[in-house]
Amino acid sequence: MHERLFPNFRFKSITHRLIFACAIAAIVIYSVSFWHMRQLTQQGVLSWMIEVAESRIETVAAEITIILQSIEQNAEMVVQADVKNQNTLNQSIKPFLKTSIAQKSAIQAVAIKPLSIGNRETTPLGVQLDDRKVDRAMSDRDLTSLLARCQNNSTPTKPFWTQPNLKSSKSLVMSYCRPLWSGNSPESVKPGMLAIALNLDWLPPLVTSKLEVTDKFHHLKMGQPFVIALPTKQWLVSPSKSTQSLSWFSPQNATKDIWDASSNLSTPQTLVDSQGISVFTTLPSTSWAFGIAFPDAELRLFQDKYIRLMIISMLKDMVLMCVAIVIVSQRTIRPLRALIASTEDIAQGNLDTILPVIAQRDEVGRLTQAFRHMRDSLKIHIQELKETTAAKQAMESELLIAGQIQRSMVPRVEVSDDYNRRYQLSALLQPARQVGGDLYDFFLLECDRLCLIVGDVADKGVPAALLMARTVTLIRRIAHQTSTPTQILTAVNRELCTDNEECLFVTLFCSVLDLNTGKLDYASGGHDAPLLLRDRTVQFLDLETGSPLGLEEEAIFPEHECWLKSNDLLLLYTDGITEAMNRQGDLFTEARLIEAIAYYPLSTPARTIRTIQHFHQQFIANAPQSDDITLLALQYQPSSPFAQEVKFVEWKITIDGELTELERVKPYLGEILQEEYLTVESIEDAQLIVEEVLVNIIQHGYENQECDRIDLQVKIGSATLKMIFEDRGKPFNPLTEIDMPDLSMDDDRRSFGGLGFYLVRELADRIDYIYDDGKNILTVFQSINKVT
Repeated sequence: MHERLFPNFRFKSITHRLIFACAIAAIVIYSVSFWHMRQLTQQGVLSWMIEVAESRIETVAAEITIILQSIEQNAEMVVQADVKNQNTLNQSIKPFLKTSIAQKSAIQAVAIKPLSIGNRETTPLGVQLDDRKVDRAMSDRDLTSLLARCQNNSTPTKPFWTQPNLKSSKSLVMSYCRPLWSGNSPESVKPGMLAIALNLDWLPPLVTSKLEVTDKFHHLKMGQPFVIALPTKQWLVSPSKSTQSLSWFSPQNATKDIWDASSNLSTPQTLVDSQGISVFTTLPSTSWAFGIAFPDAELRLFQDKYIRLMIISMLKDMVLMCVAIVIVSQRTIRPLRALIASTEDIAQGNLDTILPVIAQRDEVGRLTQAFRHMRDSLKIHIQELKETTAAKQAMESELLIAGQIQRSMVPRVEVSDDYNRRYQLSALLQPARQVGGDLYDFFLLECDRLCLIVGDVADKGVPAALLMARTVTLIRRIAHQTSTPTQILTAVNRELCTDNEECLFVTLFCSVLDLNTGKLDYASGGHDAPLLLRDRTVQFLDLETGSPLGLEEEAIFPEHECWLKSNDLLLLYTDGITEAMNRQGDLFTEARLIEAIAYYPLSTPARTIRTIQHFHQQFIANAPQSDDITLLALQYQPSSPFAQEVKFVEWKITIDGELTELERVKPYLGEILQEEYLTVESIEDAQLIVEEVLVNIIQHGYENQECDRIDLQVKIGSATLKMIFEDRGKPFNPLTEIDMPDLSMDDDRRSFGGLGFYLVRELADRIDYIYDDGKNILTVFQSINKVT
């Protein structure tokens, strides 16, 4: 159709054609649906609002009736009591007042004029509540005023409620009047009266909270709650000023029967006119009419919001439909585009082109399958010749890369002395194939706890390498979340048991060494006990091993402990050493391993490993290596000079090469040293050293040159302060180029200069100077004391 309307227009994509057709269809469909839904919405919204209003009006009527009936019932209890004086009145109405306070019905006062016989007048009694809800006797004026409200018109014979009136406090008050009669001698008995004053301050909050209608979609408060006393045409709860102009809100202009005080409507009524909608009912006991008014302006606003909601919903549906069309069409067209590109490659002789994978069985899927069959038929003979060679080369390359990756997963430790802070460590990992299943690891759990791991996967080749990689990864992840070897083995075992359908397992020895105390906690999952070299003797650690990891999810790994002494050497190994065979089939055995270690009893870890390698190689000679070999040797050295300062704090300050910068550096350096609890004497000495050195650098190192910057690095140890000064001035060694002053001469005869650096030498323990990479590097060591 669009070609007829626009002959020069052509769609470039099937997706565009589908979107255009669906958009035209949606506009037509939604136009009809919108008109129909608008009619239904207007009717449905009005019906819903009226139903909600009627339900809430009935609820409010029931609550007000309960409050008033409660007062009437309690009034009967007061009438039946023998009220002779103020005390008996107080006692009889106290439960009544407590109930009133609990129900928040705002009883203000209770007055009673007992029956009088003959000419003897009785004294009225009364009790009122003050602002603090404390009962007290009424004044004569208030008592007379309250009783007068019940006797204004004529002598009543039945209980009744007076109409509300406005007090000076601008609070609406109404009274309940209960006549008192005696049936013995009516001629000689004058009637009494029980009057209860009720404050109506509770009425507006109750009506407003119960009768407000809220839109559950937009949460808009709709309608104007109102309460009116029909006999006096007085508003008890007035609607807003914007709605009082409506005819059914104006009592003076109302002529309808609904405002008649004698009318008794038991169910809510609804009035609809050009001004809006009013839903109301009357309360027979009080001749009140209350309900909700919905002005026409609010109704239109409410309906317009729902109409806008429909429009937005329709637009959203149209957008979603267009998105769905785009997604479906793209999923359909994408394989066609890929198939076109692959077909062009095949036409140029590229038989290795990749055809798109299409799971559908439609025309596009069948077309792709036909092209795939054609391509495979052309290249099948060539492919068969290349597969064997390519597979072998790929396997060798992958194994080589896998071996490199596997070796990179364990810490690199050369077979040489490796001096650490409180220990020496050396290790060896030698797979029997390109990839293997042995593993070792060591790392600090904290700054003073060293974790050692040695394991052996019960297989060789690629499966063992994969399990080895997984085990190393699990150990490094879990070890930093737990604290003991048993917990580490338990957590790793649980992970390895998961989805272990091939029943692969690994033996693992785990230990944690406290570098401060020498305490070694260790546990084993099916692994051999390590060897301990102490005082020229070699022995196995006491060990009760658990089952290998990966077999039993609930396996238990007993934990042991021992205390390492200074220069103790611990050797962890796998069975690739002890079970190695020579050409004659003899095993290397643990006895030969112990003999090899004992050959050099005072050796370092690196020398121990080299010794074991030497004896092992001599034993197997030219026999092939049958299993992976792993060795990990640790020597505990708590008294190593490298462990004297385990912790230090490092700061670096960069300043411009100007003497004015000294005023900034000295306070900043003082703040740094104060935070590390140095004594005042140590701080002042350090500030003096820094000041004198910087002055010498600026004056002698640069002279007439423009100074760039000077870097000051501060390292705070336990007993030593190390200050490193770096600048790019001309080479200047203050140790040799500044002459020390002759302090024996008088000041006027001694040459000027040299005193500042002399003072630095006196305050420092050691001063070093080098010129490297175009920089003067001066290092000053100062002994420090800290506040205890």
